[in-house]
Amino acid sequence: MNRHRAVAFRAAVQSGHNQRLVPLPFDPVNQWSTPARPLWKCGHGHRVRGSLNGQNFQGAVVERAGAFWLLLDEALFAAAGLVVGQLVDVLIEPEEI
Repeated sequence: MNRHRAVAFRAAVQSGHNQRLVPLPFDPVNQWSTPARPLWKCGHGHRVRGSLNGQNFQGAVVERAGAFWLLLDEALFAAAGLVVGQLVDVLIEPEEI
């Protein structure tokens, strides 16, 4: 992990739009000087990697309602033993493309 680009923070797991998410306390475009890219059909954001409560993952950050969110897939949510409302320690950086 590139420690100069990695960002560590603590936030609460939230639920919305049938997904579990963690709010980012920063704007990834400004933090990493990289624009959002296509992630899937009709979706843009940032591909990221890192750890969540010590569990390594690869995932995506998206913008919704003027905020940036780390999307948690079901496998990561289960592997990390998470519940909505729980505080988690996150360390993320953008994936190099």
